[in-house]
Amino acid sequence: RGTDKQSNRVKMFQQMQEVKYDVHQMETVGKSEKCIDIQLAVEMLHYATVPGAYDVAILLSGDKDFIPALVRTRQKGKQVAIVSMKSGCNRALYESPHVRDYNVVWIDDVL
Repeated sequence: RGTDKQSNRVKMFQQMQEVKYDVHQMETVGKSEKCIDIQLAVEMLHYATVPGAYDVAILLSGDKDFIPALVRTRQKGKQVAIVSMKSGCNRALYESPHVRDYNVVWIDDVL
């Protein structure tokens, strides 16, 4: 069992890779901890210190555990944008102005 290779989600990730986005995907089994949050936060902060790596970090998540990484990324001079679903976004991500540089893009509104 896995994600349908023809799903919109898989197609979106493929299109992102085609235009050179750094896309990380993992296959998981069961309900074990995936440590994706930590992996994404480390990557975001690492590349924030690499000259010319990016100007805007775009986080596709609604998890408030990213707030410290988002704040530190902004302190490194990078801008931060958040893309999430309305039903899965912690309010701290869209109510705290020190976390992001743009209004949250709601996936629900564009799909």
